[in-house]
Amino acid sequence: MDCEDRRRLLEDRYILDFERSLETRSRRNCLLAQWVCSLIGRNDRDAYVAEVMDAGRSAPGDEVILRKVLKDLQDAGEDVDGATLQKEMHELMFMAAEDMARESAKTEGHGKLHQGF
Repeated sequence: MDCEDRRRLLEDRYILDFERSLETRSRRNCLLAQWVCSLIGRNDRDAYVAEVMDAGRSAPGDEVILRKVLKDLQDAGEDVDGATLQKEMHELMFMAAEDMARESAKTEGHGKLHQGF
């Protein structure tokens, strides 16, 4: 393997890691929206999830999501502060990553099962 091959492999890995990071964040935002929806009693869960997902795409980082969700919680009379919300977002990020890892392991195992046929 020469330097060019190594460079390509590193670039491919970087892109894959970046895409995985975006997918994990997107899943976390979806889980967060569902959690908030249950707290504030919104019946239009899909619409609220879409609102939160749109907010997440509007700017990089978590600040926009944090502000939107915190405002929605406070407007609904929920006593949640920024630190509590950030902790929940952190926990949901782990849940999203674990879900993706399980799905990946399932897919990889499924492919191995059928390789012998």
